[in-house]
Amino acid sequence: MIRIAILADTAARARAVADLLAEDERLDIIEARAFTGRPQDVRADVIVAAGLQPASISQYRVPVVLISGARSGFTPPVHAFLPLAAPASEISAAIYAAASDLTVLTPEQVIRWHPFSQARVDDETPVEELTARELQVLRMLADGDGNKEIAATLGISEHTVKFHVAQILAKLNAGTRTEAVSLGIRRGLLPI
Repeated sequence: MIRIAILADTAARARAVADLLAEDERLDIIEARAFTGRPQDVRADVIVAAGLQPASISQYRVPVVLISGARSGFTPPVHAFLPLAAPASEISAAIYAAASDLTVLTPEQVIRWHPFSQARVDDETPVEELTARELQVLRMLADGDGNKEIAATLGISEHTVKFHVAQILAKLNAGTRTEAVSLGIRRGLLPI
């Protein structure tokens, strides 16, 4: 279970975000309050900061999921920067990623901050459908399994695993295994 603290520009917004996330049984909301501007001790795994500016939460040492209309870039400890209208599923996914010390970017943010990668984040690009076996391998990649582990679990050779990985990368237009997993999550091929 991930312990989260919700800090917002108003108490009403803090309650609204808490209500939005209350359905997720994997999240333990330990506090939801208006942010006073003064650093306070927060004993959470992840902070969800709603309606705040990135600079206002820079004193915290735990990962932050920022839900804001601000347009500035990432500053530590922000791990995810979502728009105010983000649905609960996106906020939850960002919390899980932040708790694993991962950074979450929306496709628009990737394009804005890394224009060279525009072709890779276009979810409208047609993608060849993955086979059932390729989906199994992709799920195992998402779990962090290496080729040997995948081969042993599926009862196939490492050579066959390498072939499946190559097919997955090609079909998703990904350059690395990590990028394939990221694209798989974004396209709904992997559960979050």
